[in-house]
Amino acid sequence: MVTVAASFVGTTHQKTPLRVLIIEDSEFDARILVNTLRQGGYQLTFQRVDTADALRAALNAETWDIILSDYNMPGFRAPEALKIVQESGLDLPFIIISGGIGEDVAVAAMKAGANDYLMKGNLARLAPAVERELREAGIRAARRQAEEALRESEQRYRLLWENSTDAVVLVDEQSVIQFANPAVEDIFGYKSSELVGQNFTSLLAERMRGEYREWLQRSLQTESGRTRQQPTETIGRRKEGKEIFAEIGLSNIEFQGRKYLVAFIRDITERKRAEEESRLLQSISLAVNEASDLDAALALVLRTICEATGWALGQAWLPSSDASHLECSPAWYTTVNASDQFRAVSEDLKCSPGEGLPGRVWISKQPVWVRDVTRDTNFPRTAAASQIGIKAGVGVPVLADDEVVAVIEFFLLETREEDERQRKLIAAIAAQLGGVIQRKRAEQELRENEEQFRVAREIQQRLFPKTAPQVPGFDIAGVSHAAEATGGDYFDYLPMLGNRVGVVVGDVTGHGIGPALLMAETRAYLRILARNREDVGEILTRANRVLAEDIGYERFITMLLVSLDPQKRTFTYANAGHPAGYVLDGAGEIKARLKRTGLPLGIKPDMAYPQAPATSLSPGDVLLLLTDGIEEAMSPDDNIFGTER
Repeated sequence: MVTVAASFVGTTHQKTPLRVLIIEDSEFDARILVNTLRQGGYQLTFQRVDTADALRAALNAETWDIILSDYNMPGFRAPEALKIVQESGLDLPFIIISGGIGEDVAVAAMKAGANDYLMKGNLARLAPAVERELREAGIRAARRQAEEALRESEQRYRLLWENSTDAVVLVDEQSVIQFANPAVEDIFGYKSSELVGQNFTSLLAERMRGEYREWLQRSLQTESGRTRQQPTETIGRRKEGKEIFAEIGLSNIEFQGRKYLVAFIRDITERKRAEEESRLLQSISLAVNEASDLDAALALVLRTICEATGWALGQAWLPSSDASHLECSPAWYTTVNASDQFRAVSEDLKCSPGEGLPGRVWISKQPVWVRDVTRDTNFPRTAAASQIGIKAGVGVPVLADDEVVAVIEFFLLETREEDERQRKLIAAIAAQLGGVIQRKRAEQELRENEEQFRVAREIQQRLFPKTAPQVPGFDIAGVSHAAEATGGDYFDYLPMLGNRVGVVVGDVTGHGIGPALLMAETRAYLRILARNREDVGEILTRANRVLAEDIGYERFITMLLVSLDPQKRTFTYANAGHPAGYVLDGAGEIKARLKRTGLPLGIKPDMAYPQAPATSLSPGDVLLLLTDGIEEAMSPDDNIFGTER
């Protein structure tokens, strides 16, 4: 419950501008498409039409980037709309989005010129499909410009390609490179002049060359001016031999009676690395959740990080029972020969706050990177490290509720300057591990204690915030009384970006140990996401995506997440199937209801939760968030409390 008496300022994000023409008779369905694209990172200008005349008028009056069309509408169908667009001479991507048509109908539409087909009930592919078709449209536009430049003059042809940020390579029918723009030097390390006369496959990794020779020949055999092969990902090879991830799109052209291929090449190494890191985080999250105990979870994380980053030795440190020092955990991983002595020294060491690498991380709650631990004046294991050649070291805190529950450290056999990317990756894994450590400890307590329900309740109470945040001009309070030893009800306060305060209430189906542990996991996800995302709808969307993989069909979570801006005196919210919250004025009258904006978490993995518009609060207003336990409370004579009370 939040009582308001202050004011504040919001923030904005840069999004990709996109002009969309929507052919749809349902205003509601059109709004769903718009919201989906906005959540995908686009800033939309759009218009909805549902007749042939309106479509022609819109095409003549405005410039559009893409067209999204329903298939069947009263008096108007997608094939007719597609024909009108084609007759206009405009090269606009045309994506059909329908509630359900047969495969034969979809294939016929694609043959007629539609670029893609999506189901209205599954819009997870919408943003990627739009991105792909816009890129394809850009490639087609570049191809047309290239052909015109070749016809008009050699100079214009070179200016067009040489100003491209992607590598552009012109290849003849024998796959021999005839021209390469300056961007090839950034991507492959070759100067343009060095590549002329070489075979195109020299830009590919050895193992990929046979496949691409066939692909190039098929592309040359297609009709000039048409791209039949979709852009594909492959492994490229730089001049010095280093391999990179590349995306290649091919277009064929005819010039002076000869066929050529234009290859548009983009270095996607950073993107692939980010994807790999994302998959690594997800796999670690799933694996540690299945680990039998805390030591097994720590060992798995240490091994995975070392294998993914090349660190040679990893160890974990845990606070002692009286929290006076750190002790070396049984979990460790190494690829270093004769590392037993270093390990033995670590096991004997008790690091007080600020002592050694683990102690510094513990007291600062921040990662610490040491270029060479053997030259560090605050590293008690210098002698043992020198014996096996240990040099660089990094320590990262594992946090849960702003408490350091563990410290993980890694070492290399060489000096190394701080690597921001690796540090952030390890920190992200540690952030996931914090909630797991908390939960694993809870699970161990449950197994060891005969009074399991009493212990589970104590754990749940520890997960609730001990105090409400102190925000000038606001009175913030919350309380939960479980119906059984442990229940699924949950509330929390989340520090959020932009000095906002997050307030969340939730409810896991059922009562007892299972719902309490599931809510503990959910709480950990929310705290991680709240530190990295501002949009509450996006926070619930991402949490739902992860939880849907962990929750069985018998469970789901309702949740209402509010982001309060104490400076502007407004709030936004997203509601995943939870009972509505209320804004009450000073007289107790309802000013606004925080209604549901989506299904409960864990039911539909690809569910997108929109963020409700900002709501202003006035002095004396009360923001009330509750669970269904209030509405369903029964009196001694079996009368239900109800919503109206």
